[in-house]
Amino acid sequence: MVCLIISCGNLAELEYAKSNPEQTARLNVSSSGLLEFPPEICKMVNLQELVLFRNKITAVPPCIGALAQLKELSFQSNKLTAVAGEIGNLNELEKLNLRFNNLVKLPESISQLVALEELDLRNNQLEELPSGIGNLENLEYLYLSDNHLKRLPESLGNLKKLRLLHIASNHLEGPLPDFIGNLESLIELDVSRCGEGNNLPASLGNLRKLEFLYVSSYQVIPYEVGRGNPRLRIIVK
Repeated sequence: MVCLIISCGNLAELEYAKSNPEQTARLNVSSSGLLEFPPEICKMVNLQELVLFRNKITAVPPCIGALAQLKELSFQSNKLTAVAGEIGNLNELEKLNLRFNNLVKLPESISQLVALEELDLRNNQLEELPSGIGNLENLEYLYLSDNHLKRLPESLGNLKKLRLLHIASNHLEGPLPDFIGNLESLIELDVSRCGEGNNLPASLGNLRKLEFLYVSSYQVIPYEVGRGNPRLRIIVK
């Protein structure tokens, strides 16, 4: 299979890819002023990497589910308000970037992306997460900062491979949930400005691999946090 790499902003190259759909493995159509997802892309069934950075696309269409070979997918810096449930068909997807959009909600089918290792949802308007997000058993990096989240689903505590969790600048109600202390592989945790009165649970003391903990000055840090972990750095933002 020929690997076709398309240069940023070059719509002529996109046209070439349309004429060679099955030979296209990587497609980058960034900063091209696209107002909608080009439906012809869904015929590129051997795509492994698709980057549509900095366009004006408002929705991820149902036909995205036809791209079963995708490993990396980026819609960063668009105007997304909807993601079709068919995205859950991307069984090989390892990286999904939806940062800087206008998403309020995600389809529950996101929880079916069991190969996913990195999920970037920063800078949206998300009010909730899929309840089954804890099914993403291979997830290592989860970025949730700068949203409108009021609570975290309990299943999130099942993400045993999670190395990084950022939930800064949200609107969580009450103290941080105890189940964050179940994330035994965490190395970096950012809970700064995630809501008023978000004191940290004593269960964070279970995170023996934690090296970086970002907090706000008003958050109370339990005595248990950092005991027996000389590598931990607590950084006030």
